[in-house]
Amino acid sequence: MKPAGYAYLNLHYDLRLPKLGVEVYQNPDADREEVIQYGASKRKILPGHLKYEDNPYSQMHTAIKLQGIRLHFFAAIYKKINVAEFTAFIVDKPTSQYNRVLWFLYEWLTGKRLDIPDLKSANYIKLFEDDFYYALQDGQKNKRTRVINNALGTPDFCPTIRKTSEINELDEADVYKTAFAKMQRIGEQLSVDVIGRSVNYLYTKETKSSTEIEKEKPNRQRMQRFLNAIKNVGLYELNKQSIINVQNQIVDEKFKATDYRESEIYVGTTIQRFGNRDEDVHYVGAKQEHVASMMDGLFKLHENLMIDGSVPPLFHATLISFGEVYIHPFDDGNGRIHRYLIHDVMKHREPEHKFIIPISAAILKNQRKYDQVLETISVPIMAMLDYEFDDSNRIVINNDIDYMYRFPDYTEHVKFVYEMMDTAISEDLLKEVCLLTVFDCLKKFINDNADLPNNQIDMVLSIIIENGGEVSNRKRKRIEALLGEDILNQLEELASHLINDIRDKFEVDVVAMMNEES
Repeated sequence: MKPAGYAYLNLHYDLRLPKLGVEVYQNPDADREEVIQYGASKRKILPGHLKYEDNPYSQMHTAIKLQGIRLHFFAAIYKKINVAEFTAFIVDKPTSQYNRVLWFLYEWLTGKRLDIPDLKSANYIKLFEDDFYYALQDGQKNKRTRVINNALGTPDFCPTIRKTSEINELDEADVYKTAFAKMQRIGEQLSVDVIGRSVNYLYTKETKSSTEIEKEKPNRQRMQRFLNAIKNVGLYELNKQSIINVQNQIVDEKFKATDYRESEIYVGTTIQRFGNRDEDVHYVGAKQEHVASMMDGLFKLHENLMIDGSVPPLFHATLISFGEVYIHPFDDGNGRIHRYLIHDVMKHREPEHKFIIPISAAILKNQRKYDQVLETISVPIMAMLDYEFDDSNRIVINNDIDYMYRFPDYTEHVKFVYEMMDTAISEDLLKEVCLLTVFDCLKKFINDNADLPNNQIDMVLSIIIENGGEVSNRKRKRIEALLGEDILNQLEELASHLINDIRDKFEVDVVAMMNEES
């Protein structure tokens, strides 16, 4: 079988880029197109009768036609291309749709101008086809190539999201409407006060979970600063200074930044064995010399998406938050900023929503899935990166693969963020609302039928809920002395009914929750 499209280009230019999820090959003996399993990946097999020229420029057409525009491939190719040959290929058919795309991409990605006169006439074509990619609604017309640049970002930073069948379904989802719809099923007992108290609890839980993901135990002051940052998402424009201010709020005093990092950085663990020290490197951030331009690109991407407004808010939040964590612009705090940015972007896009959905708590419960989605970007980067440690144990990067950081595909990341949001709604937000609803209903019953101070009411309800709706024999006399036997019996009956009703409606075990929080 002969490689075609990106598989061909990878070999021809010796790019050493990790293979795509589906590689394209042509089988001279095949009479039809099919997709086959090839180990852990897949191959699209093209029939032998189709004509594919054995030259890199025609294969660029094949790549785009069959697998869309993969920006990191073209950014790598254009560093190695024979410019004179490439120019001659474009000039031969300058109005060809694929030639115009290749021409535009070369000048856009490299900042260099090919020796080709501007087109005088031709219909405008979109760079990214709407049927296959999320792109800006309007874009900018490039008069020279007659291409509408509807890319989400800029050559400094431009992630993509492909319109797969799964992603198309998520496009229609609204996580806040889903959250409200689930809470409304509680019925008339649901109150604004209950939602408000639940949200306050979840703000704290989000703060705690976000630090636990980093396997840190910050002091109370830092936790409070991060809590304040989360509560104030959406108040400030997203730019370099505002993100530095957030970093300053959430890290230890000695790690506060005044600018982006000035050295290379990696994520990993130190292994001490028999007196020797070794570094298990999981991920290396973008080269320090590229951080500023990539972050400029990140902020421009955010601005584009804010003005355009057509990309769903949670897609937008995914692009910005994961972009930040892969660039890794600071010496400390990148992971917490990453999760902060999900909420910040959502608030910028949908300011009418009064609460956050605690995604960090969901991620903490699904750490392996989080690692797996991060690895869709980090593993290919680490496979290509040439690095070492110097005598001072500082990491040194010997090759430049900035295109792997500038042009990522975040399709899998969107799916992950939606899954975590759904988990957060079902397992955190809804559960907390259910628990407080039960607690408030029982508290109202006591207030209507007995005269007890709040601290004693809280004590009684904790005992009853923790024990599944009844009081144990050992504590019964004590509670009867406060409420009386008849009121206690009615309280137990009501508690059992509410606990069982919540379990039947939502599969939420408020007894277990009460025991966890006690």
